[in-house]
Amino acid sequence: MAARNEDLEPETGRDLCLVRRDGERRGYRKDILTDNLSERDTVFICVRCQGIMREVCTSTDGEQFCSSCKEENEQTHPNLKMDKMILSFKCSCPLIARGCKWLGALGGCEEHLDTCGYVLETCKLRCGVVLQRDELKVHEKEKCPQRIVECKHCRRELKSCELATHLEMCPKMEVSCELKCGKRLCRENMAQHLKQECGLVVETCRLGCGVEMTRDELKIHVTETCVHRFIPCEHCKKDFKFCDMTHHLDKCPKMEVSCELKCGVVMCREDVTQHVEQDCVEKEIECPFVKYKCEAISIQRKHLSQHLEEKRTEHLELKLTAMELKLNAMEDTVFKQCEGSNEIKQHIDESKQYRDESKQHRDESKQHVEESKQHRDESKQHVDESKQHVDESKQYRDESKQDMGEINQHRRYMDN
Repeated sequence: MAARNEDLEPETGRDLCLVRRDGERRGYRKDILTDNLSERDTVFICVRCQGIMREVCTSTDGEQFCSSCKEENEQTHPNLKMDKMILSFKCSCPLIARGCKWLGALGGCEEHLDTCGYVLETCKLRCGVVLQRDELKVHEKEKCPQRIVECKHCRRELKSCELATHLEMCPKMEVSCELKCGKRLCRENMAQHLKQECGLVVETCRLGCGVEMTRDELKIHVTETCVHRFIPCEHCKKDFKFCDMTHHLDKCPKMEVSCELKCGVVMCREDVTQHVEQDCVEKEIECPFVKYKCEAISIQRKHLSQHLEEKRTEHLELKLTAMELKLNAMEDTVFKQCEGSNEIKQHIDESKQYRDESKQHRDESKQHVEESKQHRDESKQHVDESKQHVDESKQYRDESKQDMGEINQHRRYMDN
């Protein structure tokens, strides 16, 4: 087991020599010899330290002892022969109690101890642990908290005791998303992931509706439920916000609507005005003969044909009356300008004669019209006669126009 400095000194139990309290080394220990010393072998025992002599020296009086046991200023000389004999003694490793099986000459024990795996040493990495040399190699390589290790994520070298703290911050270490979206990525990419990718980040709707929800929910929200999303109008195909679509449909020019006068026709809103003005049968319009003083100032377009059919003769009379008034005015003007001309007077008289005849035919036509109204359902003959008189009236009108042409021709002649 590992021993701390305060419990056991690294060199304790491994020294070949007897060691004084002050740390001074003396003779070799007798307990490490594999053979017991006989009485004749007591000559190898230092008389001063009682250990086997180490570096034997002989005093001037013949006493033999360890060189480390001689007194200060004492005269001695080395005994190399005896040293050689002592160093050839068979011995075991001083650490045999710890399990070392080494056996050899006493002279080779020092060299053995330099490599013996049972020697206690302090960790060179300064963690403070004291272990046998063999265990210390494994400790320094695999267990020491002060050993240098490499982070498998970022390849940075650091102390083993700092690795746990480093892994909590290592930018290259693969970690799970902080919001538990299920994705694993390098810690250094976490900020970018949360900013751009993670579907569980809560954001405000970018369309401006103010809703806050996760990024994944927003993808559905902005395309399906947001009131500010743009959708195409099914009529004009233009894009409008969902919240504005109802207002747009109230004005969309391409939306089909029914005629505002309830005629039953369906059309685009942009065509309603033209329809009402030109085609709608419910539109109130005036008879085209109003300018000739027809009283039908307001009549629905669907009844106009019937009105024109029923009032055909009256319309013709109104038109003829208007033409007569205009003709009279022209005659008066011409008469004033050409007064005294017998030829012009003759034409004027002829024109008046035609006008009177036209009036007579008009009265006759009016009479026939009244008769036609009375007998329309009973006889078609009166209708035909009425049409004949109308045609005659047209003929007389044409003749009147011809007379007016002649009058104008005479007027130009007089002017020249």
